[in-house]
Amino acid sequence: MAYFGGNHSNSQVVFVVTTTTFVLASVFVAARIVSRFAILRSRAVDDWVMIVAWFIAFGLSFSIDYGTANGLGRHDVDIPTEWLSALRKSEYAFTILYNPALMATKTSILIFYLRMSRNTQKVLRVASYATLALVNIAGVVLTFLNAFQCSPVSAAYDLRRTNSNSTCISIVTLYLASAPVNIITDLAILVLPIPVLTGMRLPQRQKTVLVVTFTLGIFVTIVDVVRIYYLQQAADDSEVAHTRLGSGTDFAYNASIALMWSAVEVNVGIICACIPTLKPLIKRILPSMITDRTRTNSGTDKGTSFSSPVRDDSNDVPHRMESIEIATGIQPLPQPQAGGDSEQQINMMDFLTTPADVGRSRQQQEMDMMDFLTTPDMDPSMIKRTQTQPTINRTNTAATDNTIYFGFVNMKRPRSMLKTKGMESFKYCAMVTILFFLWGFSYGLLNTLNFEISTIANQSTSQFLGLTTAYFGAYFFGAMTVGQVVLRRWGFKATFICGLCIYGTGTLMFWPSAVLLSFPGFIISNFVVGFGLSVLETAANPFLALCGPSEHAEFRLLLAQGVQAISSILSQLLAEKVLFSSVASDLSLIDVQWTYLAVALFTVILALFFYYMPLPEASDTDLQQQSEDLGIYRSQTVSFSFVKTKLPLIYTTLALAIAAQWAYVGAQEAMSAWFGQLLSSTTPVSGHLTLSMDNYVLVGHTTFAVGRFLFAPLCLIIAPRILLTFILLGCLIFSTLTFALSLNANGIAGPALVFFFFEGPVFPMVYAMGIRGLGRRTKVGAVYITAATSGGGAFQFVMWAVQQVDHKSVKYSYCVIVALFAFSLLFPAYLNLVPDARHQVDPAKLTGLPGASRRGSGGEGDGGDDRPDTPVRRMSRRFSVIFSKISPGGHGNGTRESQEVGIVEHRERQSWGTQGTGDGPQSPRSP
Repeated sequence: MAYFGGNHSNSQVVFVVTTTTFVLASVFVAARIVSRFAILRSRAVDDWVMIVAWFIAFGLSFSIDYGTANGLGRHDVDIPTEWLSALRKSEYAFTILYNPALMATKTSILIFYLRMSRNTQKVLRVASYATLALVNIAGVVLTFLNAFQCSPVSAAYDLRRTNSNSTCISIVTLYLASAPVNIITDLAILVLPIPVLTGMRLPQRQKTVLVVTFTLGIFVTIVDVVRIYYLQQAADDSEVAHTRLGSGTDFAYNASIALMWSAVEVNVGIICACIPTLKPLIKRILPSMITDRTRTNSGTDKGTSFSSPVRDDSNDVPHRMESIEIATGIQPLPQPQAGGDSEQQINMMDFLTTPADVGRSRQQQEMDMMDFLTTPDMDPSMIKRTQTQPTINRTNTAATDNTIYFGFVNMKRPRSMLKTKGMESFKYCAMVTILFFLWGFSYGLLNTLNFEISTIANQSTSQFLGLTTAYFGAYFFGAMTVGQVVLRRWGFKATFICGLCIYGTGTLMFWPSAVLLSFPGFIISNFVVGFGLSVLETAANPFLALCGPSEHAEFRLLLAQGVQAISSILSQLLAEKVLFSSVASDLSLIDVQWTYLAVALFTVILALFFYYMPLPEASDTDLQQQSEDLGIYRSQTVSFSFVKTKLPLIYTTLALAIAAQWAYVGAQEAMSAWFGQLLSSTTPVSGHLTLSMDNYVLVGHTTFAVGRFLFAPLCLIIAPRILLTFILLGCLIFSTLTFALSLNANGIAGPALVFFFFEGPVFPMVYAMGIRGLGRRTKVGAVYITAATSGGGAFQFVMWAVQQVDHKSVKYSYCVIVALFAFSLLFPAYLNLVPDARHQVDPAKLTGLPGASRRGSGGEGDGGDDRPDTPVRRMSRRFSVIFSKISPGGHGNGTRESQEVGIVEHRERQSWGTQGTGDGPQSPRSP
C-alpha cells in the first residue's frame, strides 16, 4: 500500500498493477500477431477475436488508470469534489467493459479449441460449443445489466441525478452473483483440452510443454478467486453491497482493489490465451525448448515417433505411427532425418506452424493436429497400412486393446468387475467410496444450510420443507434421464464424471443464491445438486454391489454407505461449529460460499482423477451370464393367490424393492426433518434438554452410521433378507414407541435414537438385494431404485399437512412414519415367504453351474461355502427352513438366455476408437 500526504491510499498500487499487466498482455498479443501473421502467414477467427479482446482490455485498463488519477483508491475525505464526476464516469465505463473483455478472451480460446479438434474429438467440440454458448449468453446478459444498472441510465454516472427518484442495482452484489459463471467457464476452459492433450502420442518433452502451456489457465482461475475475495471484502460494508455504483461510503477505496483484480483477470486471460500460439516465434528464438532432436542408434531412428513405444504383452514389439497412412487425403508428417536441421523435427503443434509454402493446399494447411495424432483410434476404413521395416509386425501398429495410454503412463485395462476379488476389488471400491464421502458431506451441509437459510431469510415452514423436496425430487429426474442414458450407453466411469460435473455446477449455483438470499435461487441450486448426486448414485451403488464376489454385495455397500454417514456427521459439525457460528450476529453466508467453492474445485479434481483411473466395467452380457450362473433366469415366474396370472420373478422383486426404498427414504427424511421440532414440542416449560437439539440430531446420525457398520459383518453370517426383516421390524417398533409414548423430550429421545440405529442399514440392503439376479436389466434396475430415493421429498409435507389440517401435534404426525415402515415390511415378507425370491436374493458363491447352493436357502449345508459353521449361521438356516415350510411352491427351472457355461470372460470391443465398456457381443438366446 502507498501513502500520499499522510492519507492511506490504494491508488498507486492499482495504477501500477493494472498498467503492468496490460503492458504484458500487449506484448503477448503482439508476439501472437508476429507468430501467426508474419511467420506462418496464416490468420484464423480466434486471432481476430483476440485482437478485439485486446482493444476492449485497453479501454478497461485505461478506465481504471483514469479513475486512479481522479480518486479511485482514496477515501472519500481525500477526493476533491471536482474529481467526483470523472471518477463516477470511469467506474461506469469499467462496469460496461469488464464482461465484454472476458467474453472476447474466452471466445477466442474456445474457437481455438474448435479449430484444434476439427473433424475429430467430438466430445471436445460439443463441450467447447456448449461453453462458448454459455460464455456469450452470460456475457451479453451481464453487459446489459451493467449498462442499464440505473433507471434512468444517466443516474449511474451523473451526480446531479443522485438524489432524484432514480433506482439502481448494487454493482458489487451483481458481480458477486455472477461470479460462479466466470468460475464455471474458467474451469471448463482449463479442463476441456487436458484429456485430449495427455492422450496424444508425442515425445515426452513436447507433451509436457504442451500440457503445461494449456494449463497455464489455472492462473486465471486463481486471479478470479482473489478478485471474488476482494469483492466480498467490499461487500462486508452493507452500505456498499446494497447501494448504487460509487454512492456508498468510501466506495472508491473499498472497491478499488477488486476492480484492479478484475483488470488483472482480463489481462492474464489474454496472456494465457496467446501462449499456445507462440510456438513458431519461440522456435525461431529458442528452438531447443520445444524440439526433440533425433538421434541414431544402429541405423534406427529413436525419438522421431509421435508416440512413445507401447509394448504388446504378446509380441513385445513397439507400435509406431510411421506404419500408418491416412487414406482420406491427410498424409502423415514427413519423417525427420537423423542429424537434420531443427526445422525438420516433428513438433507438438505443427498444425499451427505449417508454413504456406510447403506445397500443400489451404485445406491441408488447416489440418488440425488431432487428425494425425489420434490415428490409432480412428475408424479402420480411414486408414491403410504401408510397408515398413520387415521387423515390424503389421498387426501391432495400434495400441493393444488391453492397455490404456494416457501419455505419461500406460495402465493395464481392468477386467470385468464381476471377476474382481480380494485386493483388486477393494482397490476399486475404495476409489468409488470417495463419491459416497462427497455425497454424505453435501447432504449434511445442505441439511444444516437449509435450516440456517430459513432463519436468515425468515422463510416459512413450507419454504423450508420445499428446499428438501427440491433436493430429493431431483433424484427422480436425474436417475431417469441423464443417469440412465449415460450408465447404459457409456458405463460407470462416464456416469461418475457426468454426475460430478453437474454436482459441481450446482454447488457454484449456490453462490448467487446466498448473495441475493433468493428462495427461488436456493430451490434451483438444491435441485441441481440433488440432480448431480442422483446421477452419481445411479452408478456408484451398483458399482459397489457388483465389483467383487456376489455374495459380499451387501457387505461392500453397507461399508461405503457407512462412510457416507460419517462424512454427513463431519459436515454437520463443520457447519454448526465453524461456518454458522456467527450467523446470528452477521446474518451472512459468506463462509459457506467459500466452502461450496472448495467443494466445486474438489469435484473438478475428482472428475479428472476418475478420467485417468481405469475402472472395471460390466456389460449387459456379463451381467446376464452371472445371473444365469447363479441359477436366476428371466423366464422364472411367481404366483400369488390373489393374482390370477403368474408374475415374472425378477420384475416382481424389483418392483417391491423400489416401493420399499421409496417408503423407507420418505420415512427417514420425515424423521430427520421433524426430529428437532419433536424435541422442542415435548420439552416441559420448567424442564430442559440434556443435550441441545443440534447435539441430539448429531447423536441420532451417529447411531445411524453405527447401524450400517455393525450390520455389515452380520451380512456375512446371516442371510441379508432375514436381517432386513429384523431391521424393519425394529424401525416399526421404535417409531411406534416414539409416536405412542407420553414422555418428555429427554424420554422420547431414547426410542427415537434407537430408531435411527435401525433405519441406517435399510437403504444399502434393499439396494443390493433389489438388483441381484436382474441379469442384463441390472443397470435399469439400479436406475429405478435410485429414482425411488425421491420419496424423501414427499412425506415431510404429509406430516406437516397432518399437523395443519387435523390440528395435531408433531408427535402425532409420526403416525405417517409408522405407516411407511409397515408398508416397507412387504418386501422382506415377500423375500422370506416366496421360495423363488429367496433363491434370487440369497448370496451364493459362483460355481459356474446353474443353481449354485446358496447361503440361507434352506439346504442341508451351504454348498460351496467353506466357512466355519457357527450357531448364528445354523439359526439363520433354521429360520430359512421355517419360512420355506410355511410357503408353497419351489424353485422354478427357468431358461438360459446365454448358451455359455461358467463365468463369462469380460468382453471388450475390438473395434477402432471405442472403449471396452459396452455390452460386447451378444450371445444368442435360446428359443
